[in-house]
Amino acid sequence: MAMKRRKVPKDKATGIPKKYLSGVKGGVRKELATVIKRISTLYKQGKTIPQSLINRRVKLGKKI
Repeated sequence: MAMKRRKVPKDKATGIPKKYLSGVKGGVRKELATVIKRISTLYKQGKTIPQSLINRRVKLGKKI
């Protein structure tokens, strides 16, 4: 019998897995979450993701 998979811990405010928001606090964290959600919806629709959106995600996720 296969073992049961554990749920991924998610951020309460946004519902995004915590590992994508680690090291970021406050307003930047919320902004990063919205960018990740936008990228996700575009990807699911099969549309191209603008490079500016990718650059913004990388910039927001950088640890200072």
